[in-house]
Amino acid sequence: IGIVGRTGAGKSSLALGIFRILEAAKGQIYIDGINIAEIGLHDLRSRITIIPQDPVLFSGSLRMNLDPFDAYTDEEVWNALELAHLKNFVSELPDKLNHECSEGGENL
Repeated sequence: IGIVGRTGAGKSSLALGIFRILEAAKGQIYIDGINIAEIGLHDLRSRITIIPQDPVLFSGSLRMNLDPFDAYTDEEVWNALELAHLKNFVSELPDKLNHECSEGGENL
């Protein structure tokens, strides 16, 4: 789902509500028919992702930026890169997944 709108339209407030950073004063938020107030915060937040308009890359390996918790095998990371049409690009980097990214990814 993409959330778009003008400045002040409530995009950030909606995101804060969905992540339960702000609790609803009244009413409920349902995802797939489940009231999010009844879902544990860890479970809720581990299943929702925000992709910022301006992506962030940290200083460190490309692999660390793609999988900061080391939860996936290299094969799974390569599969994800293939699905994102980035496999060829990363394959051409000298150190591939171990490519050292500069802060903000200026060297990519």
